[in-house]
Amino acid sequence: MSKPIPTTFFDMLPLPILVVELNEEALNHTIVYLNQSFTNIIGWDLADIPDKNHWWQKAYPDPHYQKVVESLWELSMESIDAEKDSFVMVTVNIQTKRHGVKRFKVYTELKSALMDGYYVVAFEEIN
Repeated sequence: MSKPIPTTFFDMLPLPILVVELNEEALNHTIVYLNQSFTNIIGWDLADIPDKNHWWQKAYPDPHYQKVVESLWELSMESIDAEKDSFVMVTVNIQTKRHGVKRFKVYTELKSALMDGYYVVAFEEIN
């Protein structure tokens, strides 16, 4: 059985955080939680982005840029050491709900240290 999501911990963090349910049988993973910093800085809520596919449509509305981000992600995945690395990082432009496009370093856990069956995505805004 999975551990409960530590929402109090995530809500105290200044970085926007998404918690995503890991489903190894599907590519479209469900987003189960986002913290208050995510709502404040990026703006989308769970109704807007219930899963990975909706997130990609909102965050990267330009299909050409979606391909760029996908390529960046694939290159990052190919360059990690699965034995040593605990996350993948890409730097991308993200369309926010109310504040236009912002640039972020996006960190995605490869295997969650906190919760079996879930992974965390953290966003560090670049000014």
